[in-house]
Amino acid sequence: MIFFGHGAVLMLTVCGAIITITLALYRSYTRTRTGPLPKIPYNHKALSRFLGDVPDIKRAKYRRPWIWSQPKIHGSPLAQLFLNPFEQPSVVVSDYREVVDICSRRLKEFDRGTRNKECVGLTAPNFHMTMESRDPRFKVHRELLRDLMTPAFLNEVSAPRLYERTATLIELWMLKIDKGRGMPFSAVDDLFLAALDIISSVTFGLDEGCGTLQKETSHLRQLEYIMSPGANGAVDFPRAPTDPETASLFDLADMIAVAQSSPFPWWSQHLALLKPKHAKAWWYRRRLIHRQTTKSVKRLKDGRGLNHECALDQLLWRELNAAKKADRQPDFYSPIIRDELIGYLLGGHDTTATTLAWWVKYMSTQQRVQNRLRFELRQAHSHPVKEARWPTMREITSTAIPYLDAVIEETVRCAAVATLIIRTATCDTEILGYPIPKGVNVILPLTGPSMTEPALDIPEHTRTAASQRDKDRVPAWGDDIREFIPERWLKLDSGAEGIPTQVFCPNAGPNLAFSTGPRQCFGKKLAYMEMRVLMTLLIWNFEFGELDEQLNSDGIVERLVNIPKDCYVNLTRVY
Repeated sequence: MIFFGHGAVLMLTVCGAIITITLALYRSYTRTRTGPLPKIPYNHKALSRFLGDVPDIKRAKYRRPWIWSQPKIHGSPLAQLFLNPFEQPSVVVSDYREVVDICSRRLKEFDRGTRNKECVGLTAPNFHMTMESRDPRFKVHRELLRDLMTPAFLNEVSAPRLYERTATLIELWMLKIDKGRGMPFSAVDDLFLAALDIISSVTFGLDEGCGTLQKETSHLRQLEYIMSPGANGAVDFPRAPTDPETASLFDLADMIAVAQSSPFPWWSQHLALLKPKHAKAWWYRRRLIHRQTTKSVKRLKDGRGLNHECALDQLLWRELNAAKKADRQPDFYSPIIRDELIGYLLGGHDTTATTLAWWVKYMSTQQRVQNRLRFELRQAHSHPVKEARWPTMREITSTAIPYLDAVIEETVRCAAVATLIIRTATCDTEILGYPIPKGVNVILPLTGPSMTEPALDIPEHTRTAASQRDKDRVPAWGDDIREFIPERWLKLDSGAEGIPTQVFCPNAGPNLAFSTGPRQCFGKKLAYMEMRVLMTLLIWNFEFGELDEQLNSDGIVERLVNIPKDCYVNLTRVY
């Protein structure tokens, strides 16, 4: 008889478990792996690899452009990708009109699917963005949130906090001009901090003294010396220490980026939570939300919560009313409220901050645009100019300035911050004449052909009847589609008095920066308000000078969204 020691038994057990899991995975792979979809082109090497197209995506300079460029590479309206060994291939459709058709009209054929849930679900499992439209919870959650984008809430709650935080950013940059002798400095961290201060203040009602920008300003004021530029000609200012709760909010985007970059997002996020950084952030977020909820409940019970100082107050007030109607006790600390707050923070931070970072770059390279924008702002806000003051929040939001709207729209079009969304076929159907089986994920680019580069050649008869009828609603862009030209969004209008004037035309051409249809970006109105205020006050106070090439490359960093690799400013005060 052969006897084994404890070590040998443990080794045999581990080896047996590994073999069992490997065989189970292989069996699952052979059962679920399907061949390519008929007629739709694909990369033949991917078919022979366990991970399909994933190795090529990992090797690409930028993974998202690699994905949305596949139809163009194959010379076809559609292309298919093998992204998960246990799923059917995914289909990429790079065309503005098809994205609009699928997201706005073909709602019974395509829904959200599971990808959003896989990427966001561990961080905020009850966030409505993770739900399919047919999920009965979806309407309940949207009802809970519906007041947050009303004019009343935006103007009375969001606007004052937005204006205050923008003023703090301007104060910080004025200080950096002095401390850095007017030399260039990186702006991206400041813009991300500003966006975080704005959205966390609107979400929780945090006082300005709790803001990260205020801490940065105080930290910089303590420096008793003038900073010198580094080898690249830019000043690298020391930053204030980041408190754990602020770090936990920045970690939201990092966790989702982990999931996005993996064919196994659920497992990737669970493994990431084993790292102390992500684990601590998880608990600090919970602590922050619990503490602020307790404060909001107190305001509600004292009667002050009826004035709704923040989004949390609004959600708790709706929960209180829903509980009364259902004759139950309100659950102010419910996972639903917690996760919708996390989703509100997530949606209102990275995309807006990154768009502003790209706008800063455009202003330094597009001096003509910057000068005209400043001229148009001062023409429209003549009273603040005469009185040597900033435009007020009410003046900014109530004054029509077509060129400002055009700059905002051209910025979100060219920045292409969020580039891909996914819909899943809920039945056997077709796209442009190609059969799409039920359960197939359809990747819909929000940039690329027809939006930021010339469109693919697609026979009109292959489109749906509704798409053909809607053909001329949004005209195609011309040969200058790749250029940053805000004027493309302006048109002449006779007006009531018959005098031709330039007006902003939101349907001047294809743009899907906020997606489209009933599931488009929920926070779109808040994002436009933020950009309008920040762009107005920054141009009002600063000239964005040109930069050396080494400080203004076109590179991107792919995280949750596409962040510019270089985002420097060369500022001069405007008096």
